[in-house]
Amino acid sequence: MNYRAVLHARNLFFFLLYLTALALAAVLVYETLLLTRQVPSPFSSGGAVMADPTSTAPALMGSTAVSANPPTPVPTVPLLELSLPAEQQFGYHPKTGRYIAAWLPPSFSGGARESFEANKDILDEISPFWYSTDGSGKLYGTRDDELVRIAHENNVLVIPTIHNVGDYEAVIDMLSDPQRRTNHIQHIMDEVLARNYDGIDIDYESLDPGLREEFSAFIIDLADALHSHNKMLTVAVHAKDSDYGGLGGYQDWVVMGKYVDRLRIMTYDYHWRGSGPGPVAPLYWIQSVAEYAQTVVDPSKIVIGVPFYGYDWPESGGPARALPWGDIEDLIAEQGLTVDLRQRDDRGLIQESRLFYETEAGRREVWFMTDQSLASKLDLVQEMDLAGIAIWQLGYEKPEYWDVIRSQLVEDPVQIQREINQWLPEH
Repeated sequence: MNYRAVLHARNLFFFLLYLTALALAAVLVYETLLLTRQVPSPFSSGGAVMADPTSTAPALMGSTAVSANPPTPVPTVPLLELSLPAEQQFGYHPKTGRYIAAWLPPSFSGGARESFEANKDILDEISPFWYSTDGSGKLYGTRDDELVRIAHENNVLVIPTIHNVGDYEAVIDMLSDPQRRTNHIQHIMDEVLARNYDGIDIDYESLDPGLREEFSAFIIDLADALHSHNKMLTVAVHAKDSDYGGLGGYQDWVVMGKYVDRLRIMTYDYHWRGSGPGPVAPLYWIQSVAEYAQTVVDPSKIVIGVPFYGYDWPESGGPARALPWGDIEDLIAEQGLTVDLRQRDDRGLIQESRLFYETEAGRREVWFMTDQSLASKLDLVQEMDLAGIAIWQLGYEKPEYWDVIRSQLVEDPVQIQREINQWLPEH
């Protein structure tokens, strides 16, 4: 064998050895990431409305206020002494390439529980709609320790929602008084720590822009209190594409973005109960909201709201009723209806479906999200590299929605690649 052949063989050997070392290093980095991200840090990342449990139709608010008689509050029962560890360790999040969060109705039963059981392997966070408050800052509502146990056993974070839906002025007195804000935060912390929640979700909607400073002060103080115990703060915010746009003038995203762990934008109810018929969450609107959001908030904290429901308007005028997918499917099957996918209008892409049907009282018009509609929303989240999605709400959906989520988000390698890039040398 001549010298040139020996030199070539040696170079080839070292080149293969170098490639093997690189592959091994990548595997070691990936395994290290899995170990170091056992507990999701509240500092690393990145609405919802209550369904009336006495009603078969979902009560939805989204981005527009709906007047309603406030329910009679039920005081929380005394705190329980739970046998759960003070610091429970959880596995890697997000489970897919993006965070998948979902709001739950107050009762963990029926379609909501079935949906949870079927998709708990990819759910990262659930926010049961359990709590409300009054002007003094006390908490009212319900809770379910069994849900907390089941969720934690399946590596799902429990971040219950405190809301003012049904009584939109309930929090005004509390926010306006520093001492009441402090009392409210103490009540929240007592409940979070006693129940071993992973954080809390705030959904205080339709407030006056004059409360902007007070709302920001509340969010800052609550975030500090939660983070001091390694707990998370998520906030449901009104969709807007400018600082004082829509109903969200009191929510200062610049300030909130520095303190919250997830900014859950309620990108639904573009057309709502009290409006005329139209798309619930047109893609051009969601894109406009997301583009504004990422100019003032770290995209890794931005979560896009996804509606698992539709609206059914009377053509003669009047309020719409909200429809879970199952009711829409029944309409299509019973009347042999034709579904029309609206791709766009003069403002841009819509990507939603509508149908018409006849009743004794007259013609009605329904708008809702199809598989293709959902896919387009997930495409936007991926293209803009946002944190993920928040679903309103479990149990309303078409089962095939989860096939779309699994096919697009579970196979999304962006999050892992983003983490690995931090450890790779400059090149």
